[in-house]
Formats: sequence, structure tokens, C-alpha cells
Amino acid sequence: MPATLRATLLLVSLALTAPALAKDGKLTGYDTLGRKGKKVTLKAKLEWKLAGSLTKDVEKETIDFFLVHENGRELKKARFVGTAETDEDGVASYSWKLKGGGQFGLEARVRKGRSEYVAVPGRLHVAVPPPSRPILLVQIDGTVSKATNLKLFKGTDNDEIEAVDNGKAMLKALAMHHQLVFLTDLEVGFSGKFKDWLELRGIPKAPILFWELFERSLSHAKYMKKLVEELKDKHPRIEGGIGGTQDDGEAFVENGLLGVVIGGELKKAPAEVIGADDWKEAFVHVLRYHQSKRWLEVLAKGKAPTASQALFALSLLGQPGIGYVHRFKGASDVNLAAAAGLVSGRLQAIETFAKSLDRSSANRVRNSLLAAWRYGERGVLRHLFDDPEDAKKGPMPAYVRLEEVSRNEPDAGKVVFKVRLTDAKGKTSERVIEATELDDKTWKVASVK
Repeated sequence: MPATLRATLLLVSLALTAPALAKDGKLTGYDTLGRKGKKVTLKAKLEWKLAGSLTKDVEKETIDFFLVHENGRELKKARFVGTAETDEDGVASYSWKLKGGGQFGLEARVRKGRSEYVAVPGRLHVAVPPPSRPILLVQIDGTVSKATNLKLFKGTDNDEIEAVDNGKAMLKALAMHHQLVFLTDLEVGFSGKFKDWLELRGIPKAPILFWELFERSLSHAKYMKKLVEELKDKHPRIEGGIGGTQDDGEAFVENGLLGVVIGGELKKAPAEVIGADDWKEAFVHVLRYHQSKRWLEVLAKGKAPTASQALFALSLLGQPGIGYVHRFKGASDVNLAAAAGLVSGRLQAIETFAKSLDRSSANRVRNSLLAAWRYGERGVLRHLFDDPEDAKKGPMPAYVRLEEVSRNEPDAGKVVFKVRLTDAKGKTSERVIEATELDDKTWKVASVK
């Protein structure tokens, strides 16, 4: 037999008997927010890596799901959960029945020995909070990270992608009493890399809902409103959201939630959208929201004197208070909804009253103070005092008649008034009002004695 023929037959024999080369696959796990007592759908997508960044969905491949972390504890041995076959979109879905709630880390793996594909396991974070735990949505683009699809696509190293100041500390504090859910415009294909970034930065673990290519509106505003609406329908315990743009804030409040915007410019935003300069201020707003809820519940019960004390406290919340009580205007508890409506209307009236106040001169800021006293609107005082905390001190003078006793200017930019007030019973009292001029040429009340 000629040598060339023998060589050809040998190559053919080797080709027939040698194992096929494994195809390079990509497994992407999908995080999930579940409800206690309900089955949780575990999802993972398998793709075949082609040339460059191109991929192809892989159909009819077996994917196994394993539990690897449970409530922050790494299991010594991965625990098999279930298996599913990929559909025409490359997605395998398995319905997981949990005995209880908690935080779970899982891996999706290609079935060993039965697949021509090899892939790094896809990670999934599943959160099933107790029914009593409030859920807080966080749009993390621009508020937690400065990552973008373009940065990730270009392969920017994770340690070069900046984090927003104080985000980690405040999120850790919020995670102590809330179930966090992260929302992002980042494409789901970058989930592995971005989860590595979050871990590198020490951000608390929470489900991340990524953007799925071709399934999202090109409008961020429309996308956010639709996503928040779908989440709210499935999870009634969602109480609020924190974002970085006005669109985020409007998506939250239009779905009846607390809406806080960090650092974003608010132009003609609804009164319910709350602005915050940074994470620390956003954290304070969330705390005040919960305090407002407790005051509203007291007010809703209508028992004196605690109800009037609650109304008094709620009336001092200012503009942000409109956003704090907004969620409860649609409460199923009629008394709570009515209390929220009362407080919201009162706060809006106070803000309107405050905007009409004239602080262009010492005499006019004095007149504004007297008007607030006359109509018993303590909430207005915080707009008049140089230190807003002074507005909460001391009783509100009640009067039906007043007269100016004296007016003097001890120093430039300072005027001291003494007024005599007469109440409905004819009793008189005197107040000394000190007004000071600010750098912007407006006047504020420095003190009242």
C-alpha cells in the first residue's frame, strides 16, 4: 500500500476515533426576587461563543442548578437543586420550591460528560425576604457605580471603574432592615463581570435585574416605569426606590412608591419626588419615611392627644414630607389613606404659603412671621428662621390683635422688633423678634424671645 494512502487512512481513522473538541460556551445566571411560600423560577442562558463578541443561543442542552451559598454561608459541598433543558432562546428554567426564605447563591452548570459545550458556571442570587421585610429598589447606574455598557464592552478593568462616594456604607446600613433589589441599564451579558465589581467594592449582595437586549424600550423612562410596575404587581412589599435621575424618581412615585433621587437635577418634577445631594441624605430620607409611616398610623387611629401630636410632627416635614406620605394615599386601610391625604394636602398648602412669604426686608420677614403665628402654621416657620430647628421650639403665640412697641437697628444688617399681642380673651404678651440680613440680601428671623 502506498505510503501516502496509509497516511491518509491513518488521519481519517484518528479523526473518527478522537473526541470532538469542546465548544466554548457562556452561561449567564438570572437573579431573582421571590416570595415566601411561592415557587421561585431559576433561569440561566447558554450561548456558544463565536468569532469576536458574537454568540449563538444553544438549544436543547441540559443545565443543572446547584446551591452553593445559603444566608451568607458557603456550603462545604454544592447541593443539587434541579435540572432543565434550554429552549430556542438558550434559556433553561427550573421551578424551585423552597421550604423557607433567605438569601441564596446558586450556580448554573452545563451537564458534565453529556455536552459538547464547556462554560464557567453562571451565578444566580435568589432573595426570598420574610413578608414583614420592606423591599427597596436601587437604580445603581450613577448612584453606586460609574460603569457603563461601553466601559464593560471595552474591557475596562474592574479596579478602574469608580464607585460613588458613601454608596457602600449607606447600602450596608439599609440592607440591615430592607431587602435591596438592584436595577441597572447594563446588558445582562456583563452580569458576571459586574458582579465581580460589586464584590470587589464590598457592596452588599442583592438580586440584580439587568437589561436584556431587544426586550427594553430605548427610552430609559419608559423602561423604568414598566419594570417598576411589573415588580410592584408581583411584590406588594416594595416600598420605595432610590435612583440617579428624575426619570427614576418619577417611575417610583408613579407606581405609588417612595422616590428618592441622588444628585440628579429635578426640573418640574412632581412634588412627591425627593431630591438628595448624596447617599447620606438619601439614607436620612428613607429613615424619615419610616418615621412618617409610624406617625401616620397614630394619626389614622384618631386618638387624642397622640393624633394631634402626630399631625404636628408631620406638618414639620416640609417638601420631602409630601414624598414620605405619598405611598400611603393608596393604602387599603381607609383611615391610613385618609390620614395620608390630609397630611399631603396640608404640607402642599404650607409649601405654597411659604413660597408667598416676603423676606426682602426686615419689616416684611417680621410680617411673614406674624402671619404664620396668626394662622397657626408652624410648618411655615422653618422657612423663616435662620436655624430651621428654632421653628420647633416654644409655643405658637395666638393673637387677634397686635401692635408694634419698638423698632431699632443695633447693628448693620440687624433689626430688633418688640410687639405686643392680644389674644381672644384679652390677655396680652410681648415678643422680641430679631431679624438679620443674609449675604443674598434676604432676611431671616434670628431669634424670638
